[in-house]
Amino acid sequence: MRTFAAIAAGAVLATSLIATPGLAHHAINAQFDVTSLTPKTGVLVSLDNINPHVYWHFDVKGADGQFERWNIESVAPNALRRAGISMKDDIKIGDTYNFQIAPARNGGRTGLLIIMEVNG
Repeated sequence: MRTFAAIAAGAVLATSLIATPGLAHHAINAQFDVTSLTPKTGVLVSLDNINPHVYWHFDVKGADGQFERWNIESVAPNALRRAGISMKDDIKIGDTYNFQIAPARNGGRTGLLIIMEVNG
């Protein structure tokens, strides 16, 4: 009985490991409305500089005057370097940025980064 449980557990683990890479890639159009750009201004509070995408975390002032945390996805770190953006020299936590995103289709406070510039 223990052998069966171990084999079943191993099969579940192996299946999940094989399926994980397939989940990593997604259709941009399915997750984000790329036909609509939304402008935002926010303070960069943290940055996850990881593959396969960089995740930017901004505090953006909402219509009610309260700050909302926006989690924005962008291209891979390599693509940013190829575009001439140095994460050490050009991007600063605490700086205010203007950016445009393709908003999430689910209405959440997330989006795909299309354009970003330092405010000021």
